[in-house]
Amino acid sequence: MSTETIKKRLKIISDLQEEINRVKALFTESLENDPVYQEVQEEEKKLKEETKDKKQKVKMAPTIKNMDDQIKQFRKEIQENKEILAMELADYYKESGLLEITDEDGNTKRVVFSVRLISQ
Repeated sequence: MSTETIKKRLKIISDLQEEINRVKALFTESLENDPVYQEVQEEEKKLKEETKDKKQKVKMAPTIKNMDDQIKQFRKEIQENKEILAMELADYYKESGLLEITDEDGNTKRVVFSVRLISQ
């Protein structure tokens, strides 16, 4: 695979993103100029504010707040463990050359690597 092929693909993606942005701008402009849409937007904004206030009052109850904090902590721990697992799986592959692993329930799992191109 040549870098030219990759560069062409990047150009295609860039051109498509520009086209999306152009159409999206026209779409947004059209909605902003529609009085019915603007009225609905105002009603929606008002309703969201009222709903947000009510939710906040409910979430301030000690038991609810405690459970919410626990959920956040568990999610943080899951994310940390997923990052560690990714490193462990990379090491496992490097050491064994295998792309499959059997979990404690006897299910065979396949290791899949994901690659992304990022700007520096």
